[in-house]
Amino acid sequence: MKTKVWDLPTRLFHLLIILLVAVQWWTGENLDDPVVAGGWDPFILHIWSGCSILALVLFRIVWGFIGSTTSRFSHFIKSPVSMARYLGGLFSRGQAHLAGHNPVGGWSVVLMLGFLLAMPLMGLFAADADLMGAGPAGPFSDMAGEDLADTLAHWHHEGWEIFMIVFFIHIAAALFYLLVKRQNLIGAMITGRDDVEGAETLRFRPLWLALAILAITGGAVGAALTWLP
Repeated sequence: MKTKVWDLPTRLFHLLIILLVAVQWWTGENLDDPVVAGGWDPFILHIWSGCSILALVLFRIVWGFIGSTTSRFSHFIKSPVSMARYLGGLFSRGQAHLAGHNPVGGWSVVLMLGFLLAMPLMGLFAADADLMGAGPAGPFSDMAGEDLADTLAHWHHEGWEIFMIVFFIHIAAALFYLLVKRQNLIGAMITGRDDVEGAETLRFRPLWLALAILAITGGAVGAALTWLP
């Protein structure tokens, strides 16, 4: 029997992040084109989608402390011993399928959130020193100074390459669970329901609380963008 394990805010967060990462990839590949589909400047889209990711990640961090049970960091961040024990029984048929992220998946979530937080923050202050004043630059690059802005531009690019590796490993892991362990983690994240073992009591926070948090994080990012030097 399927049980509710994921709340709507967490599920929508996953969906929106996937869509926005796709936008970041597409716009990043077309930054040299002044105008693309519909007359939109890809660099402007890149900035706004990056800021949207930043607002969502800030929301997810707050939700990780006060959100529903399976969304809380305290629920899925486990000790290295627990992670090693889980990996040791990864191919065991008797390994329990518990609600939420497993010990390895929990740490991968932390890693992904770290990248998704760092990338837009670096992008806001980044600029290529060879193109200062003539090419794409983050809205706060002047505040960083030429040297720091150039360094951040370098790591913004390199970080994206690393993030793509982490991102596809995350997807590959979900496919491994689906095809090998017969656990449909993707479907559970879409529907919010999953076949789990154990009698853990899960508590879900109201939707209005998630919307209030998102309004605050989105408003903070939007306000920062209006304060340009």
